Amino acid sequence: MTTDTDDVEQQRVENHAASISRITSDVLHEILLRLPISSLLGFLRTCHQWRDVIRDPCFVMGHADRAPEHLLLFLPRVDASASHKTAAPGRLKLFDEKWSVSTWAASSMDPEDHLFASCNGLLCFYRQYTLKIVNPVTGQCLHLSKPHGKLFRDLYYLYSFGFHPATGKYKLMYFHHEPRHGGRSSGQPFCFDSIQVYTLGEDRWREVTAPKQSCLVNLGVVNVDGAMYWIAEEEGTCCGVAVMRFDLKEETFVTLRPPPLKACEATDRPCDAPDLSYYVTEVDRTACLVTVPFNINAPRWRRYNAEVSGRMDVWMLESPAEDRWFLKYSINLPPSAPRFIPQPCFVHGEKILLHSREGDAFCRDVQGEGMMQVEDCSEVSLLNFRPHRYYETQSYLYKETLVPLDVYAGAAIARTSHWPLAPPGL
Repeated sequence: MTTDTDDVEQQRVENHAASISRITSDVLHEILLRLPISSLLGFLRTCHQWRDVIRDPCFVMGHADRAPEHLLLFLPRVDASASHKTAAPGRLKLFDEKWSVSTWAASSMDPEDHLFASCNGLLCFYRQYTLKIVNPVTGQCLHLSKPHGKLFRDLYYLYSFGFHPATGKYKLMYFHHEPRHGGRSSGQPFCFDSIQVYTLGEDRWREVTAPKQSCLVNLGVVNVDGAMYWIAEEEGTCCGVAVMRFDLKEETFVTLRPPPLKACEATDRPCDAPDLSYYVTEVDRTACLVTVPFNINAPRWRRYNAEVSGRMDVWMLESPAEDRWFLKYSINLPPSAPRFIPQPCFVHGEKILLHSREGDAFCRDVQGEGMMQVEDCSEVSLLNFRPHRYYETQSYLYKETLVPLDVYAGAAIARTSHWPLAPPGL
């Protein structure tokens, strides 16, 4: 038998449900956009109307644009050897807006997984025979076969992943390379005349003809505003390099001339200044070119982090159509305390991530307007990541999103069961 109290409570619930049902989808869209992703995951089970709004592609990308961005530091696994008596599994370290650090449990990755890209909350892992794409928030995971017959000379940094906001399509890229014989003493860039492209949701890799240029994708590849950027050798440019831009919608290539380096501004011929090393990175959703003094102990054809001892410049691409750059940061590090910069992204919230040979990670201020000379800023210690190697770390920008992967389960992809990532813990 029901009581008066039960009747009142039942009426209250019914009135509340009726009030919710009268909220239009547009209003609900604007309300839910302002809520954290943890709340949205619970609301998926509230009612069909809320679920449909939260799973709408426009809502997913709108919420992703508002999501706070973090810096993700990947520490590759260390196998047992003479120098390392015990093996160490791979680790993921997450730095939030205030540079507080948390660790994602190693159980979130299989032992052989090697991170090679991060885009819109999706993490891409290289494996011996397959590629794996994961959304840690939703727990969805896709396994993708590699390009047929491309396992010989296969390396994790020959793969990349990007998104075009106008088309809403995600694409994987594979740079099939052939080693150059008789290369310069500064390095042996990869030569290629085509790349392999896979669009999520399709059933095969496609070949896209590329300029016959030497490719330096081991120096980083970034995805910015629907295009991929990397470094290539180019005769006739300042110091012999250029930045390649690949449009993910049109699948066309454009060669961008590098910025006028100070040592080369006074002459039209190739500079005679000391060699520089080049890397691409992303700052404020803009492609950037990083220059550091060349170090003969870090060959350009290997994926090792740059050792910075002296001046490091960060040039921001202001206009791809006009090859126009401006000097965003100029950072001076004392030769007595060289630091290493992880690739490809190391700038986060007006600070940069650096680390030492001893495995100590630091952040350093680069705050300022326009070109900023940074010399005597103090370093803040973050963590020590030994026994992981200081020259093999990687860092990516990451944000939590609801980007679904089940809608891309094409013929070439096998979808796994729900795969939640363990909650971060200090």
